[in-house]
Amino acid sequence: MSRRCQITGRGPQVGHKVSHAHNIALRRWNINLQKVRVLINGRVKKMRVSTQAIKSGLIVKPPVKIRTPKPRIQRIAAPTQAASVISDDQPMQFFSDSSVVSRLFKPKPKPGEAPPEESDLSTGMKIEPTDEPRPSGANVLSD
Repeated sequence: MSRRCQITGRGPQVGHKVSHAHNIALRRWNINLQKVRVLINGRVKKMRVSTQAIKSGLIVKPPVKIRTPKPRIQRIAAPTQAASVISDDQPMQFFSDSSVVSRLFKPKPKPGEAPPEESDLSTGMKIEPTDEPRPSGANVLSD
């Protein structure tokens, strides 16, 4: 695809790149082309036009159409076996007693139920509360 404006015919310019030591090398200055929707003879067409043509008013842009979103049709899901197997009464296997996830993320108890027993995360053993006071830092070091 050539780098040329489809309205004005403007293309890239060529010249010399001159360094401080006056070394001369060929270079090319490309024009700023933009892909624009243009109204031509009542029809909308996409063209590659230079910004100079857009600024000078050589093209006429089509009016903006405001699109209304189409209504979406909601599909009714057919009953599946998975929906019948999972119920609110049974805990999911994701939170089974033997899984690590169940120890980290415990489901909240339902209203009226007793809270689940606490267990040690590393061993899975149940922790029983004691009435003994916890030892202070000095007593722990003397043991």
